[in-house]
Amino acid sequence: MTYLLLVAKYWRELTIGALLSVSVSAISTCSNIRDGAKHMQTEHALELTTLRADYETRARKLEQEQYDQTITAINAATARAKADAANAARANATNERLSQTIDRLAANAATDADYRIEYAATTGELLKECSGSITKLAAAADGHVNDIKLLQDARRGVQ
Repeated sequence: MTYLLLVAKYWRELTIGALLSVSVSAISTCSNIRDGAKHMQTEHALELTTLRADYETRARKLEQEQYDQTITAINAATARAKADAANAARANATNERLSQTIDRLAANAATDADYRIEYAATTGELLKECSGSITKLAAAADGHVNDIKLLQDARRGVQ
Protein backbone atom coordinates (compact mmCIF):
# COMPACT_ATOMS: atom_id res chain seq x y z
CA MET A 1 0.00 0.00 0.00
CA THR A 2 2.83 2.33 0.60
CA TYR A 3 3.76 2.10 -3.06
CA LEU A 4 0.30 3.16 -4.08
CA LEU A 5 0.46 6.10 -1.77
CA LEU A 6 3.81 7.12 -3.17
CA VAL A 7 2.55 6.78 -6.74
CA ALA A 8 -0.57 8.79 -5.87
CA LYS A 9 1.53 11.48 -4.21
CA TYR A 10 4.08 11.78 -7.04
CA TRP A 11 1.91 10.90 -10.07
CA ARG A 12 2.70 14.19 -11.82
CA GLU A 13 6.43 13.75 -11.47
CA LEU A 14 6.20 10.12 -12.57
CA THR A 15 4.08 11.09 -15.59
CA ILE A 16 6.52 13.86 -16.53
CA GLY A 17 9.43 11.41 -16.13
CA ALA A 18 7.70 8.81 -18.31
CA LEU A 19 6.86 11.43 -20.97
CA LEU A 20 10.40 12.76 -20.79
CA SER A 21 11.77 9.23 -21.24
CA VAL A 22 9.47 8.61 -24.25
CA SER A 23 10.48 11.98 -25.75
CA VAL A 24 14.19 11.21 -25.38
CA SER A 25 13.64 7.78 -26.99
CA ALA A 26 11.67 9.37 -29.87
CA ILE A 27 14.39 11.99 -30.42
CA SER A 28 17.08 9.30 -30.37
CA THR A 29 15.12 7.15 -32.83
CA CYS A 30 14.59 10.11 -35.18
CA SER A 31 18.30 10.94 -35.01
CA ASN A 32 19.20 7.32 -35.87
CA ILE A 33 16.74 7.34 -38.79
CA ARG A 34 18.19 10.63 -40.09
CA ASP A 35 21.75 9.29 -39.84
CA GLY A 36 20.67 6.12 -41.67
CA ALA A 37 19.07 8.18 -44.43
CA LYS A 38 22.25 10.25 -44.82
CA HIS A 39 24.29 7.06 -44.99
CA MET A 40 21.96 5.63 -47.65
CA GLN A 41 22.24 8.88 -49.68
CA THR A 42 26.02 8.71 -49.49
CA GLU A 43 26.05 5.06 -50.59
CA HIS A 44 23.67 5.86 -53.45
CA ALA A 45 25.83 8.77 -54.63
CA LEU A 46 28.90 6.53 -54.52
CA GLU A 47 27.12 3.82 -56.50
CA LEU A 48 25.98 6.35 -59.13
CA THR A 49 29.50 7.71 -59.46
CA THR A 50 30.88 4.20 -59.86
CA LEU A 51 28.27 3.32 -62.49
CA ARG A 52 28.98 6.51 -64.43
CA ALA A 53 32.71 5.80 -64.38
CA ASP A 54 32.11 2.23 -65.60
CA TYR A 55 29.83 3.51 -68.36
CA GLU A 56 32.40 6.06 -69.52
CA THR A 57 35.14 3.42 -69.46
CA ARG A 58 33.03 1.03 -71.57
CA ALA A 59 32.09 3.83 -73.97
CA ARG A 60 35.74 4.81 -74.44
CA LYS A 61 36.70 1.17 -74.95
CA LEU A 62 34.00 0.72 -77.62
CA GLU A 63 35.03 3.95 -79.30
CA GLN A 64 38.67 2.81 -79.36
CA GLU A 65 37.65 -0.59 -80.80
CA GLN A 66 35.65 1.12 -83.55
CA TYR A 67 38.58 3.42 -84.30
CA ASP A 68 40.97 0.45 -84.44
CA GLN A 69 38.59 -1.43 -86.76
CA THR A 70 38.37 1.60 -89.04
CA ILE A 71 42.16 1.98 -89.14
CA THR A 72 42.54 -1.74 -89.85
CA ALA A 73 40.00 -1.53 -92.68
CA ILE A 74 41.76 1.51 -94.15
CA ASN A 75 45.16 -0.21 -93.94
CA ALA A 76 43.76 -3.35 -95.57
CA ALA A 77 42.14 -1.29 -98.33
CA THR A 78 45.41 0.59 -98.90
CA ALA A 79 47.33 -2.70 -99.14
CA ARG A 80 44.76 -4.06 -101.60
CA ALA A 81 44.96 -0.85 -103.64
CA LYS A 82 48.76 -1.17 -103.84
CA ALA A 83 48.47 -4.82 -104.86
CA ASP A 84 45.85 -3.93 -107.48
CA ALA A 85 48.06 -1.14 -108.83
CA ALA A 86 50.95 -3.61 -109.16
CA ASN A 87 48.63 -6.13 -110.85
CA ALA A 88 47.39 -3.41 -113.22
CA ALA A 89 50.97 -2.48 -114.12
CA ARG A 90 51.78 -6.13 -114.85
CA ALA A 91 48.59 -6.44 -116.89
CA ASN A 92 49.50 -3.34 -118.90
CA ALA A 93 52.98 -4.73 -119.60
CA THR A 94 51.46 -8.06 -120.64
CA ASN A 95 48.96 -6.30 -122.90
CA GLU A 96 51.78 -4.35 -124.52
CA ARG A 97 53.70 -7.56 -125.24
CA LEU A 98 50.53 -9.19 -126.60
CA SER A 99 49.89 -6.19 -128.79
CA GLN A 100 53.44 -6.43 -130.18
CA THR A 101 52.94 -10.14 -130.84
CA ILE A 102 49.68 -9.44 -132.67
CA ASP A 103 51.36 -6.75 -134.78
CA ARG A 104 54.23 -9.08 -135.69
CA LEU A 105 51.85 -11.91 -136.56
CA ALA A 106 49.66 -9.55 -138.59
CA ALA A 107 52.69 -8.43 -140.59
CA ASN A 108 53.68 -12.04 -141.22
CA ALA A 109 50.08 -13.05 -141.99
CA ALA A 110 50.01 -10.66 -144.91
CA THR A 111 52.76 -12.66 -146.61
CA ASP A 112 52.00 -16.28 -145.77
CA ALA A 113 48.87 -18.45 -145.39
CA ASP A 114 50.44 -20.48 -142.54
CA TYR A 115 50.97 -17.30 -140.60
CA ARG A 116 47.36 -16.33 -141.18
CA ILE A 117 46.27 -19.56 -139.53
CA GLU A 118 48.69 -19.01 -136.64
CA TYR A 119 47.57 -15.37 -136.43
CA ALA A 120 43.90 -16.37 -136.20
CA ALA A 121 44.64 -19.00 -133.53
CA THR A 122 46.82 -16.63 -131.51
CA THR A 123 44.27 -13.84 -131.80
CA GLY A 124 41.57 -16.19 -130.51
CA GLU A 125 43.76 -17.19 -127.54
CA LEU A 126 44.53 -13.55 -126.83
CA LEU A 127 40.84 -12.64 -126.90
CA LYS A 128 40.12 -15.50 -124.54
CA GLU A 129 42.89 -14.37 -122.17
CA CYS A 130 41.73 -10.74 -122.37
CA SER A 131 38.19 -11.79 -121.60
CA GLY A 132 39.40 -13.61 -118.48
CA SER A 133 41.49 -10.60 -117.44
CA ILE A 134 38.52 -8.28 -117.88
CA THR A 135 36.40 -10.60 -115.72
CA LYS A 136 39.07 -10.58 -112.99
CA LEU A 137 39.33 -6.80 -113.25
CA ALA A 138 35.56 -6.45 -112.86
CA ALA A 139 35.64 -8.71 -109.78
CA ALA A 140 38.42 -6.58 -108.27
CA ALA A 141 36.42 -3.42 -109.01
CA ASP A 142 33.39 -4.93 -107.25
CA GLY A 143 35.61 -5.69 -104.26
CA HIS A 144 36.80 -2.07 -104.21
CA VAL A 145 33.23 -0.80 -104.31
CA ASN A 146 32.37 -3.03 -101.36
CA ASP A 147 35.46 -1.78 -99.48
CA ILE A 148 34.47 1.83 -100.11
CA LYS A 149 30.96 1.16 -98.82
CA LEU A 150 32.40 -0.58 -95.75
CA LEU A 151 34.70 2.36 -95.03
CA GLN A 152 31.87 4.84 -95.50
CA ASP A 153 29.65 2.85 -93.14
CA ALA A 154 32.48 2.61 -90.60
CA ARG A 155 33.08 6.34 -90.83
CA ARG A 156 29.39 7.09 -90.32
CA GLY A 157 29.45 4.85 -87.24
CA VAL A 158 32.44 6.74 -85.75
CA GLN A 159 30.88 10.14 -86.30
